[in-house]
Amino acid sequence: MILIGVVSTGSSLIKQILSGDYGKAVRRAGGIPVFLTWKKRHANFWAAHLDGFLFTGGGDPDPKYYGQSMLPECGTPNVPRDEFELALLKAAVAAGKPVLGICRGEQMLNVALGGTLIQDIPSQRPEAAAENHRDEAGRRSPSHPAALVPGTKLHAMLGCEQLLTNSIHHQAADIPAPGLRICAVSPAGIPEAVEAVDDRFLLGLQWHPEALAAADPRMQRPFDALVEACRKKQ
Repeated sequence: MILIGVVSTGSSLIKQILSGDYGKAVRRAGGIPVFLTWKKRHANFWAAHLDGFLFTGGGDPDPKYYGQSMLPECGTPNVPRDEFELALLKAAVAAGKPVLGICRGEQMLNVALGGTLIQDIPSQRPEAAAENHRDEAGRRSPSHPAALVPGTKLHAMLGCEQLLTNSIHHQAADIPAPGLRICAVSPAGIPEAVEAVDDRFLLGLQWHPEALAAADPRMQRPFDALVEACRKKQ
């Protein structure tokens, strides 16, 4: 039995449990999703007792956690969620637990380990402004290209050089944290994924594979790999 802690997105918890895409992807992989509410005091308990973790999409993290002042384009931080996720990420990584981060989850993984973010792609990276990173209507219609970096674990996992993704964000990883490397980029060079440089299973994806995984086996593979990494540790 593989228990995967899935950070709540903040919407209806019952709906997330019964019909949410994150839970479905974990179940298809053979794991049991355990949905976690934002209680910082519970972080060490979950890190000790669950097998792996899935950090989900959501709003913008507070830039203070990566040493920057907030730009006007940055969204309003969610303090309880920021504090819980940072505590849980640090505890989970310290405990050697496998971690998969998606969209905000990828960004929080990078921040928790000491990396930085692009607060707003259109204003800070004008060369990428035409790439439509924030295609809200395209959650289930991938159209945003990402190039996978040869020789990375993500490249081997997905088995392709290029991938069309569903892009629903305006922030992205910037400087990767120590121990992480960029493993996919947009045509303009915006990081689309990060992974551990060593044997740990720490993977962050800027797109939303959970929304596509039921129809596209490649999008299911990160969830399969998360559960398999937990199984190997057991």
